[in-house]
Amino acid sequence: MRELSGTAKAGYFLIGLFGSFPGVLFAWLVGKDGWGWSEGGKMFAWIGCLFFVILSIIMTLTGGLVAVLALLTGNGTVTIS
Repeated sequence: MRELSGTAKAGYFLIGLFGSFPGVLFAWLVGKDGWGWSEGGKMFAWIGCLFFVILSIIMTLTGGLVAVLALLTGNGTVTIS
């Protein structure tokens, strides 16, 4: 087995990050031996997917918290003049 280059690692990470579960599934379906999928590409794609899920949860929680705080303080109203 050969070592993946930094560009290939970044590429598989970005597939997982921007594609999430469908991106990893797509990469698994079209991945061929010799393209790095079996040399560690799977791991970097799943790390990217996990990063996407964690980032989505954080953004949802903080966005929901900001919306609730805005409503409680009265700053969540919209006035149209």
